[in-house]
Amino acid sequence: MNSFKIKSKSEKETLKIGQIISENLKGLELILLIGELGAGKTTFTQGILKGLGYKGWGRSPTFVLINEYSLIHNVKHMDFYRLNDITELISLGIEEYLDDDSIKIIEWPEIGMDLYGNNHILITINKINKIEREIEIKFNNINNSYIINNL
Repeated sequence: MNSFKIKSKSEKETLKIGQIISENLKGLELILLIGELGAGKTTFTQGILKGLGYKGWGRSPTFVLINEYSLIHNVKHMDFYRLNDITELISLGIEEYLDDDSIKIIEWPEIGMDLYGNNHILITINKINKIEREIEIKFNNINNSYIINNL
């Protein structure tokens, strides 16, 4: 697994990092976002959506679980914060979503880690202080050269 860390000094930079990553996505990636409440997972996702042509302001699907976007690539933005265990995830039909032709972005993916397989991008966002973040990006069986060269 290849990985690297990048420091974001503001919400605007976190958006920009997400946007840069989006510009290099091929269309079938699984992106897992880990971080505590308020770390910037949704902000990062908003950057990805913006980079793919979304003109609105993507919102976290905490209460609806999945938001779908038809952009340059189809995107499924999922949030599993409110789910308690893997059986809830399976009963929602997560395996069908994981198998479809789209970019899948999952906030709070921890309960389903056994379902995701070996091909994903794991992004961990850690708060340094109220504004700054350290973003660690790990590529698991994903060619990362096209992303790293642009950050």
